[in-house]
Amino acid sequence: MKYLAIFTVLFLSACTMVAPPYKNSMDNLQHLKRSSLELMAVGNIEDNKKLNSISLRGSSLVSPNNKSFGDYLESALQSELTAAKLYSGVSSIVIAGKLIENDIDVSGFSVGDGKMTVEFVVTNKDSVIFTKSISVIHEFESSFIGSIAIPNGQLNYPVLVQKLCGALFNDPDFMKATQR
Repeated sequence: MKYLAIFTVLFLSACTMVAPPYKNSMDNLQHLKRSSLELMAVGNIEDNKKLNSISLRGSSLVSPNNKSFGDYLESALQSELTAAKLYSGVSSIVIAGKLIENDIDVSGFSVGDGKMTVEFVVTNKDSVIFTKSISVIHEFESSFIGSIAIPNGQLNYPVLVQKLCGALFNDPDFMKATQR
């Protein structure tokens, strides 16, 4: 029985978990609808292999559908803009960028946090109209117990991405650069 318990703990700690599908933020949607922004397209969010697997106490969190977390963020931006009727795949205004930091930390006894930083570049035709590094931190309830902390980290990844999208959409320089 003792060996079964040890095997179970080792097996569960080495699992690969998939980030939940992205869901739009009502706050982001309301803000976008109140804004007088131009239609926008979403370009490539670059990333690297190091940022595409997040360690959650020995388990790995990966992006859905064998895609990268840069792809996950691209889809999130497109989803938010589409819901607000501000997305056009043929717009001359394109949001792109580079994922710099992408992490969820569930090592704390009662609080976990996620950190994300993206260097955004928005172009209109071939001219850069906005460039800025945007960072967010998202704190959430965690636990000393891995079977609570790990799923909480997994479930809070989309919330971290919602906050990053919100930070971009609410940035005064971004709004100024993309308003009608």
